[in-house]
Amino acid sequence: MFDALWKAQKRRRLWPKPKASFERELSQAALYPGNLVKTHDFPSGLRGRDDVKVLFCYGPTKASAFSVFSVLDRFGRDWINQHFANLHAEGTFEDLFKYDVLNQADQMRRWATFDDVPVLCLSYDAIWRRQSEVADFLDLNFTLPERTERAKKSIPEEILEQASAAYDPIDAVLSDLPELFVASPKYADILKRLPEHRPAAA
Repeated sequence: MFDALWKAQKRRRLWPKPKASFERELSQAALYPGNLVKTHDFPSGLRGRDDVKVLFCYGPTKASAFSVFSVLDRFGRDWINQHFANLHAEGTFEDLFKYDVLNQADQMRRWATFDDVPVLCLSYDAIWRRQSEVADFLDLNFTLPERTERAKKSIPEEILEQASAAYDPIDAVLSDLPELFVASPKYADILKRLPEHRPAAA
């Protein structure tokens, strides 16, 4: 998604030197007109900012945890540790299926109700169906690559059970949200049903 938006942004030629970047902390990001920023941060860093639009993409939290688990051998422990840091994770890789270590529920609570700047929330499964509405929101015509099915991951049975216990209650609540919506405090009633997943006290 990010690559498709960046290709379209560069073609517009409305700005002399637009930049694309990953920003861990939105409060320190250079959010100039034409720039495209990817982040895993929370939205509070955008308070007081002008001329900013946000596309917040989300998906099933259990599937996301499986994706992180599956890339350990390919990307290595250092990449995992950096990914956890970018997500402000409250734990380590070993906690991945004990609780919502990546703060996915908290991301939804905050982004889906944040209205200081326009935020369009989009389910991953709806990206291709709702492309025209996303383009209208961003005022940016972009072309998505052809959708391919995600490869099935080999997950040990024990981990499948742990993952279901940790993430199915979160995903059940998220399934009650529209697949595409503008963030608003009115969604707080749904999101307050999200379970609190925190590490047990030592």
